Amino acid sequence: MSVSKLSSPMSELKINQSYVQKIAEVIAAVIEFEVAIIDKNLEVIAGTGNYKSEIGFVYGKGSITGQIIHSGDNFILDDEPLHHDICRECNQNVICKLKSGIMSPILWNDKVIGTLSIFAFDDKQKNELLTNRDKFLDFLMKISALISSKIGENEMHARLSLMANQFSAVINSIVEGLIAIDQAGFITDINKSAEKLLNISSLEACGQHISDIFPEFSAPKVLKFGQQYAEQEIKYKNKDEISLFISTITPIKKDQHIIGLVISFRTIREMRKLAGRLIREDRKYSLDGILGTSNCMTMLKQKMQLVAGTDSTILITGESGTGKELFARAIHEESHRKNGPFIAINCGAIPETLLESELFGYEEGAFTGASRGGKPGKFELANGGTIFLDEIGDMPMHLQVKLLRVLQEVEIERIGGVKPVWVDVRIIAATNRNLEEMIKEKLFRSDLFYRLSVIPFYVPPLRERKEDLILLLHHFLDKYNLILGKQVTGFTQEVQRKMLAYPWLGNVRELENAVEYAVNIATKNVIDSSFLSSRVNDYFEHNASLSTSDNQLTLAEQEKHAIETALKKFGNTRKAKEKAADSLGMSRSTFYRKIKNLGLNTKVPNRITISN
Repeated sequence: MSVSKLSSPMSELKINQSYVQKIAEVIAAVIEFEVAIIDKNLEVIAGTGNYKSEIGFVYGKGSITGQIIHSGDNFILDDEPLHHDICRECNQNVICKLKSGIMSPILWNDKVIGTLSIFAFDDKQKNELLTNRDKFLDFLMKISALISSKIGENEMHARLSLMANQFSAVINSIVEGLIAIDQAGFITDINKSAEKLLNISSLEACGQHISDIFPEFSAPKVLKFGQQYAEQEIKYKNKDEISLFISTITPIKKDQHIIGLVISFRTIREMRKLAGRLIREDRKYSLDGILGTSNCMTMLKQKMQLVAGTDSTILITGESGTGKELFARAIHEESHRKNGPFIAINCGAIPETLLESELFGYEEGAFTGASRGGKPGKFELANGGTIFLDEIGDMPMHLQVKLLRVLQEVEIERIGGVKPVWVDVRIIAATNRNLEEMIKEKLFRSDLFYRLSVIPFYVPPLRERKEDLILLLHHFLDKYNLILGKQVTGFTQEVQRKMLAYPWLGNVRELENAVEYAVNIATKNVIDSSFLSSRVNDYFEHNASLSTSDNQLTLAEQEKHAIETALKKFGNTRKAKEKAADSLGMSRSTFYRKIKNLGLNTKVPNRITISN
């Protein structure tokens, strides 16, 4: 018979080939006929006797097997192939040595996936096979059903295994620790995060009772009443170290009966970090939310408020770390474009060769490696909103020309494009460089400068507005107390004087870093000089003549002045004090504590006296 190599997709029978071959061998041993199991691709998957040597090949389409797979019917070959009608289309019927055979389709999910056949090759076998044809056919049908059942079982097992692996990957990617316990309170599983948080392996944890891990845990209550517990504080002791977690306990139910619990937990420190990231998020990108009550900052925010609602181009200048992007975002949030995108791009951080495509995009095939379909640039992505061009002074001259055209024509051209694209964007640019000096040195185009600086704003450095230092210090102290779980209440007089005298060349960014560092390493509830960074302390060692004497205003004195000013502005009612605290970047509790510690009398409405 003619055979050829298989090129079709792997069938269900071939996937389970080892099992199928064992079935064929068992059948042959029991009934002493040669067995062939052929799949829907007409490949011989398993066989005994003559058919064992044919495993891995396929029959021609006109074979008996091909016709059975097509029809899905049982078939008994009761005459030699040379004389049988069904064998007429088979081009091998002349050389076929079969005397008789019984063939049964193998069904799975109501589809024929192959055949199970037994064959006789001599007259004795033929006589026995045909005499007992009904018994043999019934036997083959039952074996076919058994094969189908096993394939279904293996398929289900494979799916469950895949789902289990996927579920395990998801569970182990979650940052929260997860512990599963049974209805008796014994741990059945924990994820990777739980292993890390508890410093225990899954092997060590599984089998332990939950009370061995969390002695004060209320799992019995949940197991008894089925009530979910959320944000419950729990303690964990590992050797001599005690960790605090915030947990949520969720019951697992089956037929309304609790069969176990899932406990998710995170460290309180991690929760504080998350809270720190979200703290004052609403006020962060509003002009009122930008901390600063000095005259220069107050006037700057007022002017920005006036122009925020327009579409005029704005240029923000100022030293690095003064918060230029913060102001740009605040202007966007105060504008009618606030529901549109705010797209920021640092012109100095992107290689010159890539900056043009980042800004203006490109068409498909514009250059080697260009993505299929092209790619929109930042201007297109900012359509309907605001684009913030940071470090505009670092933009190459040839791109300055293209940007000038965007400002003039309100349209952009992609690299490789043949037609312009109209964009509706508001442009806010920023730089820490002196663009007018750059114009003199022919490093920046004067026409672009005047197009960008329709409305110029200068953000003063921190050293020019030291009165804002107090607000920022309190804000950062509260922030990192929350994030780091500390209870630092303030700064020593010496540190206050150093903070006021230090030049803060990195501005607000450097100040925040300094406070974060100090709170991190503080071992007391007050920050003294030993907790300041070496950069700050070294500055005063190298500038010993720098005055930090008592005749300077201390932070406490400036603090008192700022609180007095805020109370005069907002009043002395409870709601007024909340507004005053918010304007100073303090929490309400901190604000009230400062009033008490500084000896401010606020009992008489709208009148403040300083008690002796």
